[in-house]
Amino acid sequence: MKLRVARKLGFALLLGICAAACASNGNRAPTPVPAPTPPPAPPPPPPGPIDFDTTEYRAQPGLDQINALPAYEQGALGQNTITAIIDTGIDRGNPEFAGRIHPQSADLVVVGVVGPGEARAPSLQDEDDHGTPVASIIGAERDDVAVHGVAPTTQLLIFRADDDSADEETILGAAISEGITRAGNIGADVLNLSLGSDEAGARSDFASLLTRTKNSDIVTAIAAGNDSDAQPDESALGAVDVPGAPATIVVGAVDAANQLASFSNRAGAAQDIFLVAPGVLIPVIRTDTPRGSTEFFSGSSASTPHVAGAAALLRSLWPSLTATEVVEILLDSATDLGAPGTDAAFGRGLLNVGAAVSPSGGVTTSSADGIASDPGAITGQLSPAFGSSVTDLGPIVVVDKYNRDFRYDLGAAINDAAPDIYDLEAHHSPYNTHAFATKRIGENSIASFQLVSRNRSMIDLAANRAASFQGADPQHHTADNRLAFAFTNRLSNTQTMTVAQGFTPRAVDTIGLAKRETPFLTRSSFADGYLSQSTNSLVAVAKRKLTNGMSLDILLSYSFEHEPEEFFVAPLSIDHSTRKTSNLRVGWNAFTGGANLRFEQGLRFEEGAILEATFGDGTAASTVYSAVDADWRTGKNWRLKARYSAGYTFAKTDGLGNFIDGFSNLMTSQFSAAIIRSSLIAKGDSFWIGVSQPLQIETGALTSTLPTGFDKITEEIIFSSRRTPLAPERRQLDFEAGYTLRAGPLGDIDFNLIHQTFGEAGIAPATTALVRGGFDF
Repeated sequence: MKLRVARKLGFALLLGICAAACASNGNRAPTPVPAPTPPPAPPPPPPGPIDFDTTEYRAQPGLDQINALPAYEQGALGQNTITAIIDTGIDRGNPEFAGRIHPQSADLVVVGVVGPGEARAPSLQDEDDHGTPVASIIGAERDDVAVHGVAPTTQLLIFRADDDSADEETILGAAISEGITRAGNIGADVLNLSLGSDEAGARSDFASLLTRTKNSDIVTAIAAGNDSDAQPDESALGAVDVPGAPATIVVGAVDAANQLASFSNRAGAAQDIFLVAPGVLIPVIRTDTPRGSTEFFSGSSASTPHVAGAAALLRSLWPSLTATEVVEILLDSATDLGAPGTDAAFGRGLLNVGAAVSPSGGVTTSSADGIASDPGAITGQLSPAFGSSVTDLGPIVVVDKYNRDFRYDLGAAINDAAPDIYDLEAHHSPYNTHAFATKRIGENSIASFQLVSRNRSMIDLAANRAASFQGADPQHHTADNRLAFAFTNRLSNTQTMTVAQGFTPRAVDTIGLAKRETPFLTRSSFADGYLSQSTNSLVAVAKRKLTNGMSLDILLSYSFEHEPEEFFVAPLSIDHSTRKTSNLRVGWNAFTGGANLRFEQGLRFEEGAILEATFGDGTAASTVYSAVDADWRTGKNWRLKARYSAGYTFAKTDGLGNFIDGFSNLMTSQFSAAIIRSSLIAKGDSFWIGVSQPLQIETGALTSTLPTGFDKITEEIIFSSRRTPLAPERRQLDFEAGYTLRAGPLGDIDFNLIHQTFGEAGIAPATTALVRGGFDF
């Protein structure tokens, strides 16, 4: 039925409505949904995450089509918003709207406001069955009955503006003007106009009306119309003429396959502010729909409330957003349809609520002292000394370009340490080549060289293929070569000096002190855990014999690490190192009878790391530590060995977004204990068993001030203090047993069995067995 256009009070508007615009399919048969009365529910369990993907949600397929679920999961249901609807009223007694019809809702076409052709008593009751399905799409209750609206908790500000005296359904222009005035005065957040007109003057009239809604900071959704035209209705085109940033969206209709509905007007000249939304056969609640059932509703009158509801969701999550910001977000986040980019059919594309409630233009955060940072640039890498609690720092507040708050898992930016599993392949791979050379220089000096070559082409298929693809010989172009050098000079009968480069400080320390040599393979066993394990090191060791039973040694080391990709030679004036470690340690040795005792006092200085853990810029640490090492010969063939070290670390960092205030009581420890039996089975053989704990934090905490809250009214970040323990809940322990058989002229055979537990690293214990042979010929 073609609707009459009546000119009243300056202009009249054709409702984009049920009779023709919305009911182009003529389908109003109810779809019954049997709903037997459920039995009384048992006492509910403790509340968990709310499941919004319900039968009620799925019963309105338009909700899934516009991707509404992410907004619900963020807590947006339209709460604390007012959505104004200027239409034919609402079914006041319907439970789907109970308690949410705004008390200042009004029938505007009455004597004293906008007089009808014939007087009627003021009533919001929907006589034409158009305003009710529109309200259903926007805000039907989420009550597990039938369907719910896009914004099921928004307050519905209903303005009835239809003229019952007309032979055809007509919305009075003066009533629309009055409704807009009242919506602005009441403080409405959103206005739905599922109506339209092609009358002469409608474009300019609506430009004036929509300028008023913009000035009242109201987001307006207006129907494009249902004439299958290349341009929206003249009333909708009025939105194009509103000066400045838009606060109105013109809405067309698509079907379930995201194809333009046959009746929908296209974007045309309004393409920059045009969205499409579901508008074909939308299940809704009508004035006469039985409880628990739905009926179909079609037209741009059905697509428009999807956009209005989406605007209510945005303003419920972020009430400080302006109307123009909401419109910009909805337009920018739309799913592109049709021709790439903005086009004259689909405009900006399909409404995408999930994308609209996602960050726009990247996110930033701020520390308590106002220093802004990019969360994506916040990184940290823990070392084995740390527990995993640092990775549980939890979510922090980040904001996008509209100052909308989101949550970012700070702990996810910090990587747990890889457990120090004994790497059999790295230490004993047949593809590793070791070459040694020693040269005596005069009577008092010895120069030693070591070349270690690791052929990655034999253990890394990707490296082999890459080298072959480039026309290179994989065996020559995928090898990691490391040259180490050591020079030892005897200064006198009681003094020696060793300088080394390319060896780890731990290796130089062990080699230089014969009493430290043990048959254990794990790195933590009877080693100074405060020394660096980097081969990019320069080490100097000076030893002096004090008496026949005492000696003193001093170790100095400097180590550095590069970023993995920095494999180039740079001028000495350019420093590309990311971590630097320096050690100064003094050792005192006493040899008395069957016991060897050693005491150490050391200092460790780090730049770029804290106990080898990295937290970003401005990270540094100083550690003072002590150790005692003992070796007792308890019988003819028995030895007991033990070592214990402990340290206290002073640390600071400006990394992790400047959130860290400091580290407190950072104490560390390391220990090893073993028993060794020689000549167990054969003369000269040796059996040993022991346990070691790698260096780990015993006590200490990280104190931080984190952005954990957001005031949505003032748009200010709220900070809270947090204390995070750094000690692992359980110790990492390395158990090791072995046996060495001296085979005389044939050489030696070594058996090692290593069992490692990794505390809270979340990795099952690892066991390694190793048999080695060395033969003389």
